[in-house]
Amino acid sequence: MRFLGQRGTIAVLLAGLSLLSGCGGSDSGSTGQTGTVSPQQTGTSTQAVTTTTACPGSGTECTGTTILRTDQGIGVTDFGVQVYGTSTNDLLTPNPAPQIAYGLRPATGGTVDLRVSKATDGRLASVTLLLSNLGLSWDGRTERPQIIETFETRQGRVQLDTNGLAVLQPLPAATDRSFFDFGTKGANGTQANYANNVYFPRTEPVRCPSNNQGCPSVETQGLSARLGDWRSGGSTPDSAQATRLHEDGATQAGYGVDANGQLVLLPWADGVGVPYPGFKGYRDFLHWSYAHANLGAWITQDTVLINEWGGSDEHNKMRRGLMAFGQVTPSAQVPASGVVRYRGRIYGWFSYLQAQDSHPLFGEVEATVDFGNRTVVLTFSGTRIDEGLMDPLPLTLTASTALSSGQLANYFFGSAGNTTLNGGIGGRFFGPVSDGGSGTGPAEMGGNFQLQSANQGPAAIGGFLLRKM
Repeated sequence: MRFLGQRGTIAVLLAGLSLLSGCGGSDSGSTGQTGTVSPQQTGTSTQAVTTTTACPGSGTECTGTTILRTDQGIGVTDFGVQVYGTSTNDLLTPNPAPQIAYGLRPATGGTVDLRVSKATDGRLASVTLLLSNLGLSWDGRTERPQIIETFETRQGRVQLDTNGLAVLQPLPAATDRSFFDFGTKGANGTQANYANNVYFPRTEPVRCPSNNQGCPSVETQGLSARLGDWRSGGSTPDSAQATRLHEDGATQAGYGVDANGQLVLLPWADGVGVPYPGFKGYRDFLHWSYAHANLGAWITQDTVLINEWGGSDEHNKMRRGLMAFGQVTPSAQVPASGVVRYRGRIYGWFSYLQAQDSHPLFGEVEATVDFGNRTVVLTFSGTRIDEGLMDPLPLTLTASTALSSGQLANYFFGSAGNTTLNGGIGGRFFGPVSDGGSGTGPAEMGGNFQLQSANQGPAAIGGFLLRKM
């Protein structure tokens, strides 16, 4: 699924959009989480840091906003772990395809916070995705305003209130020059006023480009969710999916003014408002969950270095990532002895070459945890492309990782690889500790991995969820 941004063409319609396989909405609430963690480590250096945090909203599960440490590309957050990657065609000079973004290269440094709430039957009810510091700039000088994505189906303006909750505010009229101030200030206008606005549906007609047919009239169909079979003994998690076509950064949202101070269309505008949904890109979200652990996957494609904002090389960039998070098992409750086995699923993306487009991946994973020796051995099998002919992928591997200690005793990490790719893998334990199945241990596990080869060869980022056998 691809959507081409500004001055591009629409490659897909809103109906039937999907990211990997599998459904997203607004921030509300489900069990609140709080946590305290300490040391911060990047690579081999260790720095003492203590953070106490809570998920905004009653009943919300979240990743947390703080990156506590980073191990081989895996970022440890308050309530989980995360990984992300960047597109690569936009790194080339000249860019071979400025209207689209493709390729995959693991990266670090961004700030991602995902918040979800669930209905009483376990289905995902709402999602808020916060993205910042991902190297996306409209003007080439400053980072674009924070992305606040809720897959809202109503017109309005999505913002964070004083409690940090995403709320839908009224969208100012296009004639409001104090808000849509690009018309009077030009590139010095307030960028934040042109981000996180939902313009569609609207009464004015969509203005579809002449080289496209059938532009959608809405930005999203909202969140769709379904239950898996894990409650009846299967291994399929609950899942959810959402897609939104966005217009962040589109100056056409407001008017210009003439020499007499009268409202006029901006010189490059062909009508009132932004022309069509997805004028500046799209966002995708997928979610999988068991009782206590979640795995969220996201994509954002955004137009950067926008001419109107002072950029000189307008094109599209893409960022994508996965986060394993949820009801983290308290470190003090992690067993000190015993061997427990877990089984679950793998999801993510794979690119045969970092300069080529990536494919959704799927596979199976088993883990053997020796709490006495503080080791977690994970085995990936049956990895394949999750589309088309479902070709097998070279991601079969066994990774031996180590449990951390102290206040991060619920975290494990280590190297991972095979003859094709190498990188890092890390995860957390989720849910209560009980005696049953294969032994005494936390109910579930979740984590992430990033793998790549030398010389810009294959690359993969992914995540996994497991339940105790």
